[in-house]
Amino acid sequence: MNDLKERLERIAAAPGPATSVDAAAAIRKGRRIRRGRRAAAGTALAGLAAAVAAVAVAPGSAEDPHRTVRPAERAGYPALLVPPAAFGWLPKGYGQTEVTRSEEDGTSYTVAAGKGDRPALELTVLESRTEPPIANLPGGKKGGWTKTALINGRIGHWTIEPGGAGSDQVPAELRWEYRPHHWALLSVTDRAIAQEPTVLRIAKGVAFGSRGPAPFPFRARGVPSGLKPMQVSVGPGPRASVWLTSSGSPGGDLGIEVAPARRTRAPVNTKIDGHPAFDSRLPHGGPKTDRNPSQAQRLVVYNVRGFDVTVQATGGPLRLLQASGGLTGLYRRVTLLGDEPVRWTAPLG
Repeated sequence: MNDLKERLERIAAAPGPATSVDAAAAIRKGRRIRRGRRAAAGTALAGLAAAVAAVAVAPGSAEDPHRTVRPAERAGYPALLVPPAAFGWLPKGYGQTEVTRSEEDGTSYTVAAGKGDRPALELTVLESRTEPPIANLPGGKKGGWTKTALINGRIGHWTIEPGGAGSDQVPAELRWEYRPHHWALLSVTDRAIAQEPTVLRIAKGVAFGSRGPAPFPFRARGVPSGLKPMQVSVGPGPRASVWLTSSGSPGGDLGIEVAPARRTRAPVNTKIDGHPAFDSRLPHGGPKTDRNPSQAQRLVVYNVRGFDVTVQATGGPLRLLQASGGLTGLYRRVTLLGDEPVRWTAPLG
C-alpha cells in the first residue's frame, strides 16, 4: 500500500483541476476505516494511482528503440469489466451503484451499494485461490475471526461483528468462501443497516456468476493498444472511468473519465470545440510542480452534453497519441452515449 499511497499523493500534487475522482480524498480514504483490509482484497482506488504517475520519457524522444505500446490505430480491448457478482436483496431504499475492477494486488472486483448518494455496502470478490489474510482492526489491533455464520450452505466468518471490536469505524464485515477457493468480503459502512440478521440476508442474496460485460456511457476510439487495465469502473450519474498502464519500456499511463458536469466553478484556461476546458500544458493558476510538462498532460473539457470529460496520459501512451492529435485528438474520439443504459456499449474500440 505504500506505493499506492505515494502515487496517490503525486496525483494530488499534479497541476490542474481535480477530476470527479478526488485524489486527496482517496488518500484520506486509504488511511482511514478500512485500514488496509482491501489491501488484501485489492482496492478500488488502485487504477487511479496509475492514471497520472510520473514517467521518465518525453513524447517525441528518440530514446525508446523498443516500444512495448503499439500505435493507437491498432487498439484492441475486449471486455474490460465483467462483474462476477451482483447484489440481490437489499434493505428498502438501497440499491446497487458502482462496479469496479482493480488490478493493483491481483484481480479483484468491488460491487458497491448505497442509499441515494450515501455509500452503504461494498462487496469485494477476489480472484484468489487462497484465503486472503485478515487485516488489522482500526488502531492497529490484530484482526481475526470472531464467529462463524452459514451463508447458503457455505461457512462464513465475521471479521467485525456489529457492535464488536472495530465496529466503531467499520460497522460490520463478513467474509465467506462462496465456492471452493473463491472468497467474498462484505463491508458495511452504513450503521443504519449494520445488524447481524440484515447483513446475513444481504450476503445470502448475492448472486455470483457473470452476466456479461458491463456497458459504459462512452466509447473511445484510437486508444494505444498493448496497455494493461489497472482500474475500470462504472457507476451512477452516470460516471465511468478507464485507467490503463504500460508496464514495459518506456512506461506510462492513460486515463479516460466521464462524469456529470460539475456545478461548482472549475479552472479554465482554454476552449475546445467551443467548450470551456483546462489543459495542464497551458499557463494556469494552479499548483506548480517540477514535472516536465512534456511527460504528463491532463485535459478536462467541461459540460459536453451535460458531462465533463477528462483525458490524461504520461510517458509512452502520451507520446503515441501525438500522431493522432494528442489528448485533444483523443477527446474528440470519445463518443458520449447519454444516460440511458440501453444505449451504452464497450468503452474502447
